Amino acid sequence: MRRFLLGNEAVARGALEAGCRLATSYPGTPASEILPAFARWAEEEGIKVDARWAINEKVAFEIALAASYMGVRSMVSMKQVGLNVASDPLMSAAYTGVKGGFVVISVDDPGPYSSQTEQDSRYLATLAKVPVLDPSSPGAAREAVKRAFVLSEEYGIPVMVRPVLRVAHSRQDVELGDVSCHDLEVDFPRDPSRWAATPVFRYMLHRELNGRLAAIAREEAKRLEAKLDGLKGPRLVLASGALAACVRDVGGDSLLELEMSYPLDKGFLALLLDRFEEVLVVEETYPVIEMQFPCRDKVKGRLSGHLPLEGETTPEMVRTFLAGEKVVAPAREGGGAKPRLCPGCGHRSVFYAMVKVFPQGIYPGDIGCYTLGVNLGAVDTCLCMGASVGQSIGFSRALALGGRERPVVATIGDSTFYHAGIPPLVEAVHSRSPFVLVILDNSTTAMTGGQPTPGFPQSNGREGVSVPLAQLVRGCGVRFLEEVDAYDYPRVEEVLRKAWDYARDHREVAVVLVNSPCVLYTPRERGVLCKVDDDSCVGCGICAEEFECPAITMEGDKARIDPRLCTGCGVCVHVCPVGAIVTD
Repeated sequence: MRRFLLGNEAVARGALEAGCRLATSYPGTPASEILPAFARWAEEEGIKVDARWAINEKVAFEIALAASYMGVRSMVSMKQVGLNVASDPLMSAAYTGVKGGFVVISVDDPGPYSSQTEQDSRYLATLAKVPVLDPSSPGAAREAVKRAFVLSEEYGIPVMVRPVLRVAHSRQDVELGDVSCHDLEVDFPRDPSRWAATPVFRYMLHRELNGRLAAIAREEAKRLEAKLDGLKGPRLVLASGALAACVRDVGGDSLLELEMSYPLDKGFLALLLDRFEEVLVVEETYPVIEMQFPCRDKVKGRLSGHLPLEGETTPEMVRTFLAGEKVVAPAREGGGAKPRLCPGCGHRSVFYAMVKVFPQGIYPGDIGCYTLGVNLGAVDTCLCMGASVGQSIGFSRALALGGRERPVVATIGDSTFYHAGIPPLVEAVHSRSPFVLVILDNSTTAMTGGQPTPGFPQSNGREGVSVPLAQLVRGCGVRFLEEVDAYDYPRVEEVLRKAWDYARDHREVAVVLVNSPCVLYTPRERGVLCKVDDDSCVGCGICAEEFECPAITMEGDKARIDPRLCTGCGVCVHVCPVGAIVTD
């Protein structure tokens, strides 16, 4: 049977066919489709699996790794910045090894298109000494995952599969394989010298790990040597991942596709340098293959300056490179409409109120759709998940050192708070850091597809226990906590002022929990539509430009509200300084 699959669906299918029975993840574009696809495949095939969203990538990794200790083939999936969160267990997992096959899926985002970095997960794989497979298409991704499980069990080591955006979000007609229905033999072989190794044993495990990597590299070299006889000419093109498909498309000759980009056997690389006058390396985003060559005199790629060190590599750039020319990085030009919060989004009223109430404030922001608060002047920083809380501690301490007083008002979403906001909030309470933390609770993980948060009793259809945000915040030791409806604009302003007064006077953090279910996933009942009274409108543009509601535009010197976009939230009535916006 063949199916037209998204790359991430092919990844999930490969895992199920390989006998994977436990999968964990935290949502992040471009990896979000893998876990739900795995659950759907299992349901379609009638296979019992455990597939759940975890609170963050580190926890997801540890759940799947522990299951592999029990002999269960397990998979954890995430995007490349999610791998940063999971890097701590990743660095140790190769030392302890695994029993059941354990595969780490990290989907990279060259460009980047939906990430704060375009880092290459293969670098973390080399740092952790974990083999990494680099598929070039959805079909290849399915096969790579199946091969990864076999490698993982054969050598007792985690294996990474690293599809990039152009593989994860492309589609291909893929042949489906059979799904094994074997009974699980679950057991935990107690071995403290391995699973709970002390530093002395870690040294021994490290030596064993190096031996495994060398054996894996030698095995891969034998597979590749068999393909060299068909390659003629003075030069060789080495490519991996989506760019291998790109090289084939643009007509690159003497192509050797590397399915495994790390580890590469040094002897095999030396053989390539002896056999060919020139080796062109086509990979993205970092020069992982290129840097493994023992000598790079004949090697051209990113390190040689023939390909840019940043940005997505396009077919035009590959064609130029294969023609023997150096590729100049294209200028990134702006254009089109900037992304904005949705019409009726509850975050908008909060951001507008923050700027109005605290015009001299410092506004640490976080990762989520609410990062778009930067358009309203209410987000000053955006570093990584949970950083708005930690950075607020730093801002408040710096202000104290300088003898200055200035409101610090941080924003973080509910899913992001569960993910990475709890530890810094505990630190804020413990260190008595005076700032306001606004938790924007839209009851979902909105930016990546509306996945559930721990605030709900179900994850991927499985029963759980709800962990309410308010109880969690109070459990962190917070003494000021007020909840407010995002659409009650006067009340939002009032609570923000009250929170800062408390934080300033008591020298401790104050938390405002703003409730506003996402309008995409939990549509509000349409309120009374608003309209503009032309006789009162002075054309100041505040509603359209500063408040930035997509339903409001300027036509000449008058504001206009598009009834097709207006959700009837009514916040703009409070925004207009002259009362020109009224309810219909």
